[in-house]
Amino acid sequence: MEVDSAETTASPAESSTSLTQPPPCILYPSHRTNPSAPPAEKYSGSHQHRHQTSSASTGSSSSSSSHSSSSNLIAPPKASRSSLSPNTSASCVREETLFFRLLRRARKAMSTLQNYIRDDKGAFMYPAAYEVANPLEYEHRRYWTRSIFARDPVLSYDVEKGGSIYPGPLPEQESYVWPKIRHGFLSAYRRLFSLIFLGNLAGLIYIVLTFNGPRRLVHLSTAVSANLLVAVLIRQDFVVNAIFSIFALTPQWFPLRIRRWVAKVYEYGGVHSGAAIAATMWYILLTVEITRTYARALHNGAPASHMISLLILTWIPLLILLLILTFTIPGLRRRFHDQFEASHRFGGWLAIIVIWAQAVVMADATRGPKSLGKTLAENPSFWFLITISVCIIYPWLRLRKVEVRPERLSQHATRLWFDTVKVGFCQGFAVSDRPLFEWHTFASLPEPDFKSCSLLVSNAGDWTKKQINQGPHKLWIRGIPRTGVLRIAPIFKSVIMVATGSGIGPQLSFLLACGNSLRYRLLWSTRSPEETYGKEILALVNKVDPRAVIIDTKKTGRPDIVQIAYEMYKNEDAEAVFIISNQKITRGTVYALESRGIPAYGPVFDS
Repeated sequence: MEVDSAETTASPAESSTSLTQPPPCILYPSHRTNPSAPPAEKYSGSHQHRHQTSSASTGSSSSSSSHSSSSNLIAPPKASRSSLSPNTSASCVREETLFFRLLRRARKAMSTLQNYIRDDKGAFMYPAAYEVANPLEYEHRRYWTRSIFARDPVLSYDVEKGGSIYPGPLPEQESYVWPKIRHGFLSAYRRLFSLIFLGNLAGLIYIVLTFNGPRRLVHLSTAVSANLLVAVLIRQDFVVNAIFSIFALTPQWFPLRIRRWVAKVYEYGGVHSGAAIAATMWYILLTVEITRTYARALHNGAPASHMISLLILTWIPLLILLLILTFTIPGLRRRFHDQFEASHRFGGWLAIIVIWAQAVVMADATRGPKSLGKTLAENPSFWFLITISVCIIYPWLRLRKVEVRPERLSQHATRLWFDTVKVGFCQGFAVSDRPLFEWHTFASLPEPDFKSCSLLVSNAGDWTKKQINQGPHKLWIRGIPRTGVLRIAPIFKSVIMVATGSGIGPQLSFLLACGNSLRYRLLWSTRSPEETYGKEILALVNKVDPRAVIIDTKKTGRPDIVQIAYEMYKNEDAEAVFIISNQKITRGTVYALESRGIPAYGPVFDS
């Protein structure tokens, strides 16, 4: 700003000379529109303003003189003008303009490609350090408006109040391509998936090259049931709670690099998907082997009393497994979520029932002189199928309908009270009004005695809108409460807790229970927090963190969550950032921070 004001204040000598000769650093029109030279644009613009101001101060009313003085701003010097004819000069300008127009288009295309490669938060591009010369302008980019609803709004530089230490804009990534590979394609979820799948692929190659005949069929059947067991067991509530309880014991004096790896335990869904796809891979080979055996028996005229029934019982589960995998494609899963749940639930049940029948028929066909019971008992698949069946049936044995006290907070949110449901630390449970078709999982806010709890529900779809408007008085729950991602936060010494909208529910569930055992700061961005969620929720936020930063997006617009979280992370000298939000914001924020070396965690789509 000081440079601009200094340039616009011309001395008398400069004013007098500007009437007779053009400024020394004037560019052609094609040069002035070149986006790659902003300093030259600013410089020429200041001289144009100074020249026009000086001309106006002389009070000259001659149209010819004003025309000649204005033409000097865009024309080349006199020496070059005298050596060129008017036609030649015009053609040169046209060729030069066309050349620079093509050059601008090429640079624009390269800039678009570069922005696509380095874009880590949708359409928003972070300002570089040289773009933040004016702190007020940068504050505008952080909040869209500078005023936020918070008790401690001064997170970085503030012109009016002086502000605290300004940590600067979000640092640039060291590489544009590697972070997308490391934290995108090679995420913890996909690494777990690859570990399970590649291990199974090696086992499949070994069995195909080593065994033949009935022994191969037995090993293939065992591999199928073993992978199905892993896929089902990793989703069992008892197993999930045990995994979090064990990994949460990691001491804070462990190196941060180890604790960063441990905290990724919530991406255990990679084990589930890897085992499920591996089971389908094994089952395809099993189906091919049984079909070949049946074809050889028919060709040789051998008795095949069990082969027709075994062939039918083999192909039915294969079609079901392929249907289930089809609906797990992310695009189809998002678009047809109800069908995805139905295929998983009903298709999975039907597949297990048919596989049970297949195991009995296969054991009867290969038992020889042994009894059917002894043959089944000696087959590992039999015990695997028993465990799978127990894991599937047990949660439904705990299906119950409980009383609910709805407390409508606003037209966008409600709070459901469960006076008879006990939950633990960082746990939640699923509720439904149609238990066979849809379930919705929420993190609970436990009461101090942990004998009752409540759920915070915001308007995010048809089902939640129905609960807000009608206020349910009874809902179905099943199984036991399941531990969530925030359970792993205490392994860090200091954390930044970020929430948007109803994501404050899980954050409050964690912060109310952890007490003073962890240093933390809370950032909550939502629309009209007091009007939407009520004074009681706002009081709970102030209770867990009196310095919590609450951004009312109705007043400020949607803020840059990543930048504000980074500033809090630097100011508090934290070790990690945990965010609870919708899938798009969570994934974008976690990637933007992790790609810059900041540990960040949030629920994934399949966690």
